[in-house]
Amino acid sequence: MNRFGLLLISFSVLLGANAFADSTMDEPQNCFRGPFESYEKWEAVMNKKKPGFDIEAFHRAFPAEKFNQRKAELDCTDFTYQSDQFNVEGFYLAPKSPEKQLPVVIFNRGGNAGFGYIVFGTKMDLPAELASEGYIVLGSQYRGASRHLSNNGNDEFGGADVNDVLALIDIAKTLPQADTSRIALVGWSRGVMQSYLSAKQLPKLKAIVSVAGNADLTQAVVWRPAMEKVYAARIPDYATQKHQRLAERSVINWLDKLPPAPILMLHGTADERVSAEQSVLLAKALNGAGHKNKLILYDGDNHSLSNNRIQAFTEIKTWLNQYL
Repeated sequence: MNRFGLLLISFSVLLGANAFADSTMDEPQNCFRGPFESYEKWEAVMNKKKPGFDIEAFHRAFPAEKFNQRKAELDCTDFTYQSDQFNVEGFYLAPKSPEKQLPVVIFNRGGNAGFGYIVFGTKMDLPAELASEGYIVLGSQYRGASRHLSNNGNDEFGGADVNDVLALIDIAKTLPQADTSRIALVGWSRGVMQSYLSAKQLPKLKAIVSVAGNADLTQAVVWRPAMEKVYAARIPDYATQKHQRLAERSVINWLDKLPPAPILMLHGTADERVSAEQSVLLAKALNGAGHKNKLILYDGDNHSLSNNRIQAFTEIKTWLNQYL
């Protein structure tokens, strides 16, 4: 029997004979399957799918040694779960066979609907980095993003889809190796909004990490008018209640609703998608409210923090280690 099968059996034993009948983590599949079973297969599928694929750049960004280490040391699971009445996709990463309970990090992705869907390579990036640090990482693809599920719902860009994030807390509670008294939220881009909206309902949250996120969507759409199409397509009643809907999704308007969890903000000053002024604005407001925070600006860097990923990931891990 493979390692993934043993993992499922161990969960079942610890949770009880009928655990998986009642669990919210459904149809689990090993992430390291099919084209991602080996480094060579992953490289081959990338080369086939992307014209002009730069193999050398791929090797530099993710060498074979790193892949093999991730596969040897981490459990990575794709699964489906119920959120409200919808079927939603999620993913899980954690160290194999932990000897003690581990803190939980909820990773909130960017994008909207299918754009920004967390693919295998992204799971092997920051989520795997955090799992390697000794955290259980859970993430949602959000409703409206699935490529194969029926009854997947519609992405509301910070509306009812926030329940998709909160449902992961219930999933964490079914995992015997998860210490759900220690939970942090890590969001990137749109995921920052998801984190702040979720945090309002998590009074015991221990920490928040915000990477390249908006604080005021009304200002954000003025700075980047192209987002108006996204808001109009995703946010319910946007045409008739624009001001209210944007205000509801803008943490700058309800700082008093946040738990006292310390907030780390990272942003590139040349971010072309979300202005770094959004993080500057929020840091000033948090300081005024006496809410512990730290803002790091990476001069000339972009939305992905391409020039400072090692430094940024180190800052994130340091923050989580301090408060979790």
